[in-house]
Amino acid sequence: MIWKTLFGLMVALSFTSIFRMIMFLGYHKTLWNHRPGKCHILEGIEHGSEDMQTTQSGLTFISSGLNAVFVGSEYQEYYKKNNVRGRIMLFNMEKPEYGVKELPIIGNNFLSKDFFPHGISVLEDKGKVLLFVVVHRAEEDTVEKFEFLEETLELKHLKTYTGALVHILNDVVATGPDTFYTTDCAYYRNPFGQFLEGILGLHFGHILYCDGKDFRIVSEPTYFANGIALSNDGKLVYAVSSMGKKLMVYKREENNRLIKVNDIELDTIPDNPIVDPTTGDVLLGCQPIGHKGLEQLSNPVKPSTSQVLVVHMDKSGFNMTGVTELFSDDLELYGSSSATLYKNRMLIGTVCHKTMYCEVNTL
Repeated sequence: MIWKTLFGLMVALSFTSIFRMIMFLGYHKTLWNHRPGKCHILEGIEHGSEDMQTTQSGLTFISSGLNAVFVGSEYQEYYKKNNVRGRIMLFNMEKPEYGVKELPIIGNNFLSKDFFPHGISVLEDKGKVLLFVVVHRAEEDTVEKFEFLEETLELKHLKTYTGALVHILNDVVATGPDTFYTTDCAYYRNPFGQFLEGILGLHFGHILYCDGKDFRIVSEPTYFANGIALSNDGKLVYAVSSMGKKLMVYKREENNRLIKVNDIELDTIPDNPIVDPTTGDVLLGCQPIGHKGLEQLSNPVKPSTSQVLVVHMDKSGFNMTGVTELFSDDLELYGSSSATLYKNRMLIGTVCHKTMYCEVNTL
C-alpha cells in the first residue's frame, strides 16, 4: 500500500512540475507590440546591456557582454568566434546625442582575462561614484568594486569580493561604500544542474549580504533570485524570482537580515528591478514568452521578446497598486533584461542583444 502511495505522489509531483514548466514557457501567449513614444536602437552595443543604473545627474552605467557557465555551448562558441568581451558602457541621459562610450578599466590588481559583467549597482558617496559589478569568471563568480573617474572617463578597480557561499551570482545592490546585497541565484555551476533546479522547483538560491569582508545568508531559500534593488529610503529590498515569475519584497532588519513581507505575482519573466527615484515605483525589464528567452540563452542570435513593466507601489512600498506595461516588442529588441527612467527618457537593456532609447510620453 505504501508503494502505491509513493508512486501516486511521484506522479502528482511530475505532473505539477510539467504543468509549471508549460506555463513558464508561454507557448500559449501572444505579444502585442507598443512603445511609450519615439524609440530607436543605440549604436555601439551589439552583445547585450544586461543591467544598468542611472545617477542623479543622468549618467547611466551599463554592463555588456554577459557570458557564464550557465549559458549553452552554442552561445559560448558564438561569443568566442565574434571575440565578444565584457565591457562597462556609459550613456548620458542629459546628452543622448553623445551615444554610448566604453569605459576603460585601470588598476594593477584588475584581472581582465575573463571579465564578463552581469548585475551592476551605483553608489554616490561623498562626491565619488562607486560601481559594484557581478562578474562571471571561469572558476568563480566575484563582485568587483570600481571608482568612476569623470575627468578621464575611466573606471579604477578598487577591490574584489568573493567567498565560500558564492555559487552563481546574478545581481548586486550597494548599501554603503564597502557593503552590499547580492543574489546567489542557483547552486550548480553547469547548465544541467540549473535545469534540474528549474524543472524541479528547487529553492537552492539565497540573498547574501557582504559586510566588506565576509558573505552571509540573509534570506530564506529562494527560487532563482535574479535582480535586486533598494527602495529609495533604504528600508526595503526588492528582489526578483525569474523562474517563479514574481517580485519579492523584503524588509531590512537592523542586522541586515531580510524578512519577506510580500510576493507580487507577475504573468511574465522579470529580470532586473530598478526603483524610480521620484515615485518609488519598480521598473522591470521582462521577457513575457519563456521559451524564446531560453532559446536565446542557448543561441544568442535567436529572436526573443521584450517587455518593460512599471509596478506601482503604495506609500509603504510593500504592496502593488497597479501595473503599467510601458513597452512591448518582438520585432527590433530581443530579450529585455533592464530599464531605467530619467525624466521622460528611458533606456532598455537586453541579455545579449542591443539597447533601445525611448522618449516616454505615456506615464
